[in-house]
Amino acid sequence: MWNWLPSDSHLAENDVPTEGHPPATTIVRASDLRRRFTTANIQPWLDHITLRHHIHPDHRLLLEKVCSHLVEWHQANRPLALVGACKLSPLPLFPPGWFVDKQQQNHGAYEGIAPSYIARFVPPYRLTRTAVPERWDEVFLKGLTVQYDIDPGMIAMATSTTPIYGLTMHYDERCGYSQLMLVMKKATYGNLETRLEQEIPTDYAKLRALALSITKSVKDLHWKYIHGNVHPRNILLNYADYVGELVDITFMQYNQTSTHWPHCRGGGRWPYVAPEAVAGKTLTTAADIYALGIILWQLVSRVTFPDNMLVDPFLYRIEPIPGVMREWEDLYTDCLNADPSRRPNAYTVYRRLQMLREDVPLNITTLQYIQQRRAEIQTFLAEHRQQANEPMLAEVGDHILTASVTRLVNRGLESYPSLVQRFTF
Repeated sequence: MWNWLPSDSHLAENDVPTEGHPPATTIVRASDLRRRFTTANIQPWLDHITLRHHIHPDHRLLLEKVCSHLVEWHQANRPLALVGACKLSPLPLFPPGWFVDKQQQNHGAYEGIAPSYIARFVPPYRLTRTAVPERWDEVFLKGLTVQYDIDPGMIAMATSTTPIYGLTMHYDERCGYSQLMLVMKKATYGNLETRLEQEIPTDYAKLRALALSITKSVKDLHWKYIHGNVHPRNILLNYADYVGELVDITFMQYNQTSTHWPHCRGGGRWPYVAPEAVAGKTLTTAADIYALGIILWQLVSRVTFPDNMLVDPFLYRIEPIPGVMREWEDLYTDCLNADPSRRPNAYTVYRRLQMLREDVPLNITTLQYIQQRRAEIQTFLAEHRQQANEPMLAEVGDHILTASVTRLVNRGLESYPSLVQRFTF
């Protein structure tokens, strides 16, 4: 549809083909070139798949908007594509029956967030396009949450920054409708949170490389967008275990605007939610920098926050790390400043990371600290995993304790404990 024109406009009025003598050229009137594509032309198709797959009305509307945006974008960029200066990216809609062995990957389905799955891709025939998974490959199905308006341009933008194969639908028995999902490449090396739990570094080389790639993703995004939910599970390791890519558009909004946030203010994954969200202030790119500061701290400490049990504020405290490189500590300390106006921007963080030496081994006291924190947490997890059906949210005195899950709205956020302790700003 990227070069769509009305079917009756391909021939000029005086260019009528005769039997056996088709016209030598196709003439398109200038007035037709100015005619914009409208989704009225694909309503029969949309009606058909909506009825066949019982698509939720909100997701039907989102699909219509995505189709309209992609066609307009492709038509606008056609001249650049013809000279090789731009690549036009289609977004296929795969039948839901092509995905089997689905395994839910998050707890978000119970917190207002659409669930995501790992599944196997099993088309009934071989596909010749290169930008699709191989048959029986595992793929990641990212649920789209549309309780508020998702700009279709953000979905189209995601196809150019992350490995997205297309869209599909998943039937949700709880609501009785099918909902749209992004079909994404399963990260070859997993996500950053899993890596933090599995490895203990010996020097700053991989830490610096990871920090640079993550910060570059944030820096590039901030030219136009605020991410709104930066955390290690949203950082995928596709190309190497030291190259991170920031994904997820659930809370993304345009920079310098607040129109996208009224319905989900204070949402995201705690403790990565910035302090200014507690006061209900309009978030800026500084909110992403706060979350980035926690990740920079985690890259050294290797502490991760559980999503299946209440987070103990003392056990999971964010504190100075003994023996850490001074420049590294100064950087994440600046990012964690409670005043968003005093946090560095992503470009400054990136430049400061570039100036760090990478051939520096971790101090022995730092390694001992990592081992100590890991042992404390493993003991805690072993004790609490024996308790079935532990709540994800609980009032304890004046505080609300919570598991580290992504919520559409973190209710009572002002009563959540702060994990950041004893930093001097």
